[in-house]
Amino acid sequence: MKIRATIAVLVALLIWTGAALVRVENQRYAMQLGMCRGNVIAVDLACLKNVQTRTGWWWHMYYALIE
Repeated sequence: MKIRATIAVLVALLIWTGAALVRVENQRYAMQLGMCRGNVIAVDLACLKNVQTRTGWWWHMYYALIE
């Protein structure tokens, strides 16, 4: 029973880490492309939360793990 609980926790952590990785890669690529420029110095943070730079989350995961 403890093994199943441990596996469930590890799977949940893996999913959470994957979602965070996808979010960060999306924001990194948006900043690289210059999609969310607020002004000369700052970056528009609201834009970074809503921007979609690639067609699916799996591309963000792919590029985050490859590069």
